[in-house]
Amino acid sequence: MTTLAAWTWMQGNGEVDLASVTGRMAGVLAAYLLLTVAQRFLSRNQIIKSVNLQLNLLMLALLVLVFLKPVLALMNPHVGNAVVAAAIFLGIAIGLKLGDVLIFDVLARWRKRPQVPLVMRDLGRWGLAAIALVLIVREFFPGVNLNVLAVSSLVVGYIVGNATQDTLGNLISGLALNTERPFQIGEWVTVGGHTGMVVDTTWRATRLRTKADDYIVIPNSSIARESIVNFSRPTRNHGCYLTIGVSYETPPNKARRVILDVLANSPDVCAEPKPAVYLSGYGDSAITFTLKFFIADYARQDPIQSGVMDRLWYAFRREGISIPFPIQDCRERDAVRDELAARAAARDSIRDCLAGVDLFQSLSPAETDRLVADSKLQMFAAGETLCRQGEAGDSFYIIHSGRVAVWVAGADGNPVLVAHLGSGAFFGEMSLLTGEPRSGTVTAEGDVEVVCVSKRDFAGLLEVDEGLAGKLATLLEKRQTERQAKMADSAGAAGIPETSVPLIDRIRHYFGLV
Repeated sequence: MTTLAAWTWMQGNGEVDLASVTGRMAGVLAAYLLLTVAQRFLSRNQIIKSVNLQLNLLMLALLVLVFLKPVLALMNPHVGNAVVAAAIFLGIAIGLKLGDVLIFDVLARWRKRPQVPLVMRDLGRWGLAAIALVLIVREFFPGVNLNVLAVSSLVVGYIVGNATQDTLGNLISGLALNTERPFQIGEWVTVGGHTGMVVDTTWRATRLRTKADDYIVIPNSSIARESIVNFSRPTRNHGCYLTIGVSYETPPNKARRVILDVLANSPDVCAEPKPAVYLSGYGDSAITFTLKFFIADYARQDPIQSGVMDRLWYAFRREGISIPFPIQDCRERDAVRDELAARAAARDSIRDCLAGVDLFQSLSPAETDRLVADSKLQMFAAGETLCRQGEAGDSFYIIHSGRVAVWVAGADGNPVLVAHLGSGAFFGEMSLLTGEPRSGTVTAEGDVEVVCVSKRDFAGLLEVDEGLAGKLATLLEKRQTERQAKMADSAGAAGIPETSVPLIDRIRHYFGLV
C-alpha cells in the first residue's frame, strides 16, 4: 500500500492502491474515447452539435464520478462536491441550450413566427445559467462569500471594458437594435448602402444575405449611425416603379388601358393597392409612362418586373403599339415596299388559316378576300388568357402557331383541363355568331399567334349573303352535338347549356338580320 501524502487535497489518512487508481483512470480514458467517437456521429445532428462542448465535458465529469468514486471518497469533500456541481451545471446548461433551439428555432419555424435575435436569446440563457450557478454554489459551497466574487467581477469588468471599447459599443448598439426592433430576422432592409435579408443579429454585428446569396456582416455600431430602409414594413407589400415609352401615334388612354390590363392579369402583381399608370413626360421620340404596382415578395422583385415587361411587349405587339428608340440607320430601303410586303405576308397567313376552317368553306372568293382584309394576327405570351369562361365574347380565334389549353369549370367549381389545341385549331365560333358567353377558358401554353375574326368583321358578309347564316347554323348544330357528347365524357365538366331557340334565329337576331 502506498500513501498518497503528496496529494495535498487528500484527507489526512487516505490510502489507496496505486494500481487500482491507475486501472480506474485507464477505464475513464477508454470510456471517454469511446463516448467521444459516438458523439462525433451524433454531432451530425445540428441540435446535438450546438451543445457539443458542454456534452463532452459532462461525459468526462460523469465518468470521473462513476470510475473514480473510491478515490474521490478519500479526497477532500470539496473535490467531489466540485465535480458533482460541475456535472449539474453542465446538465442545466445543456438543457437551456436545447430548450432555446427547440423553442426559438424548431417551433418558431414550424409556426412560421419571426425568429428572436441571438442577442436576446443569449441574454436570457446566460441569465438563467447565472442564477443556476449561484444556487449551485450556495448548495455545495455554503462557506463561499459571493459578495467578494461580485466585487472582483466589477473590477475585472472595468479593466476588460476599457480594453474592449469597440466591442462594447457594438454590444450596446446590438441591445438598442433589439429594443427598438427596426427590423426582424427574415425582413429585407437597406443599411449603409447594402441591401439584403436579415439573417441574424449577434453581440457584435448583423448579417445580411443579398439577392446574390452573399453574406454582408455590418457592425452594430455602424448600423446605429446609419439610416435604415425596411422593405417588409409596414406591410410585406412593396411598391415597384417601371418606366416605358410609346410612340406619339398612340393615344395615351389606349396605352394606359393596355398597360393596366397587363398589370391586372400578371399573377405576381397585387390586386390591392391597385396598380396605377401615369403619363410622366414627352421625350424626344416617345411618350413616357410610369407604372406603379405592388408585389408581395420583395425577394422576387427582379423576376416579377421582368415578367411584367415581357407581357407588355406582347400586349403592345397585339395592339399595334410601338416602343420607339433612337436609331441611326444608314441603309437605303424602300419603307413603303417593305410595309406592303409585310402586309401581304400577313394576309397570306390569315388566308391559309381561314382555308383550314370548315366554317368558312361556303364563302365565295370575294367574301374570303373581304374577311382576310378585316381579320388580324394577334400574339399572346405564355400564361396569358385568350378568353375566359362565362365572359361575353364576340370574336373567333384560329391558332396560327403555338399551343393553348382549354379549361372548363367542373361541378365543384374547380377548372378541369379538357383539351390542348395546336396550329390550325380554332375556338369561339358560338360567341362570334350568337354572342353567347364563353363556354371555356383558353390560356396560352407558350408564345401563341392567332387569327382573330370579330363580329364587326363578319357582319358585312351576312348582310351581303342572306343564305350564309343558314349554312353556318347547320354546321354549328352538328358541331355542338359532337361537343356535347365529348363534354359529357369529361369527368365533372359542366356541359354547354341548351336552348330552345333555333340556332339560325339566334344568329340572325344577334347580327340584326331579323
